[in-house]
Amino acid sequence: MFSSGLRSSPRLASVSLLPLLALACEPPPGSSTTGSGSTASPTSAPLQVVAPGPQVVDEEQPLEVAVQVLGGSGARVRIAVDGLPPGAHWDVATSTIRFKPDFTQGGDSWVVVVSADDGSEAAEAVFPIEIRDTIQPPWPTVVSTTDRSDHQRLRLRQRTDAWLDSPGHAGREFEARVVIPKAASATNKLPVRVFLHGLGGSPYTGGNGTQFRIYAHDPNTSYWYGYASSLPGSSPGSGDTAPAYTERRVLHLLEWVLRNHPGADPERVYVAGSSMGGAGAATLGLLNARHFCYVESRLGQTVARNHRPSRLTQLQRVWGSMALNLDAGAGMGAWDRNDLARALRDDPGARNQFVHTKHGKDDSTINFGAVAQDSTITGLSFLESLQALRVGHLVVWDEGGHGSADPVMGSSWWGSWNPIFDDETFLRRDLPFAAFSDSSLDDDPGTGAGNGNQPWRESAGYSGSVSAAGDTGWDGDPAGVRNRHLRWLSTDIIDESTRLEMPLRVGSGSGSAPPRAGYPAKGDRLEGSLPAVVDVTPRRAQRFRPAPHEPVRWTFGSLSGTVAADADGEVTIPRLPLEEAWTTLILER
Repeated sequence: MFSSGLRSSPRLASVSLLPLLALACEPPPGSSTTGSGSTASPTSAPLQVVAPGPQVVDEEQPLEVAVQVLGGSGARVRIAVDGLPPGAHWDVATSTIRFKPDFTQGGDSWVVVVSADDGSEAAEAVFPIEIRDTIQPPWPTVVSTTDRSDHQRLRLRQRTDAWLDSPGHAGREFEARVVIPKAASATNKLPVRVFLHGLGGSPYTGGNGTQFRIYAHDPNTSYWYGYASSLPGSSPGSGDTAPAYTERRVLHLLEWVLRNHPGADPERVYVAGSSMGGAGAATLGLLNARHFCYVESRLGQTVARNHRPSRLTQLQRVWGSMALNLDAGAGMGAWDRNDLARALRDDPGARNQFVHTKHGKDDSTINFGAVAQDSTITGLSFLESLQALRVGHLVVWDEGGHGSADPVMGSSWWGSWNPIFDDETFLRRDLPFAAFSDSSLDDDPGTGAGNGNQPWRESAGYSGSVSAAGDTGWDGDPAGVRNRHLRWLSTDIIDESTRLEMPLRVGSGSGSAPPRAGYPAKGDRLEGSLPAVVDVTPRRAQRFRPAPHEPVRWTFGSLSGTVAADADGEVTIPRLPLEEAWTTLILER
């Protein structure tokens, strides 16, 4: 329920974090559950949760905690786990908590509550998880402070060690900048925006008083990932590793802000970027989803092996060759790790992220294949993976170029919804949201194939001229959106171990009609017939967590039915009809 500062290291007081995970399992009627997930015969013995005792684990080391529940006379025993650290996972099948803390979580502790209820009696056990601070990179230092009317701008010097940099580079310094809103306080927490610059860029200087901003630096063109441990001494070769040094530096800056500024809200941290920064934002936000509530990735490559030839050549000098696929840690190669279609398939944390992408079909620098072409690992494109795996997403495309606007639609034409600042539909790391897929209002991005207008070019794909409307060579609609107008009411969500309530609707507002036939409307104007028929998958539920394949009852207005949770315990309600009025989706176990 809380995080207490236990570290004696130079790190500052730890960040208070709400429970991030609560799950429940339900054995067959007429049985009670044991700690391993097996069942036992009904018994009159009192229901008991066996306390695991205090748990202590080092940063970057795995922890497994078996949970035992004994006795109980009811037909059903439900187990809920509250207060787990960010990144921890409750394995319902084996009644085991699994957790590998990262290097930013050392010195923190969480109080975990395991509760059981068989319908006639309840029991619980409480135990702490403490993370030892075993990895201690040097903290950034403030070089200068510039005062503005509603915020301060800090210029930081970030010195590296062998955790934040390759051994041959360790000790060098990077510049970073941070914006501190004056209105932020422990009682008025404001969002944190991590912005990653594009190729050849540098830390930005802009900001305002509405949010914290973190501007890091990647002068090595590592695509915000990292590089071979042999650099700069020798070219990457067999036996080298390719750790995520650049990602670590960004996460260390985020940790510094959260620990130094109690007004920075850890539940509303999001990452954004364009071009190289867009690729970095998607990679950082999906592979480190425990830290972020939202990913905004524009013009970014999502499957590393699909980069254009010149970028592949450059990245192989940094990451090592695709053939070597140097170890990135945890037994995974760097090129595999940076395939985000694979990440969505393999990582439950990535699937619980919300992703906003925007690409141009006439972008010849990072062509539309960045999201529309298949991963060689999964056989699906990033766009197909978002839909097939029921990931929360807002996908936008048009005939713009690499930063230049669409000749018909203009720029930023797809609406005003902001998932961080919207009053009704907003994202927090500790709050469920609705992931929509296969909406009847969706436009068609195509399949990544050609439509005959342009020949295939190895770097530019099927892109046409930015100034010529309708000449793109990519199939599908020239401009469009997936999951536009679909909303959930964040303020009215009820998340309990046996019940989840989430109001849903189609949103509309001001805007203009489609400028041409075959194009979408501009702004928040709603086109298309209602109801919008869509599949809905609740994501980030804190307490409502069915067991794998467990039946779940649902109601939506006058409609009702039963669906089975999937192998991960996630539930998708198919083909719900959404109107402009709020209707509450209710799930019951």
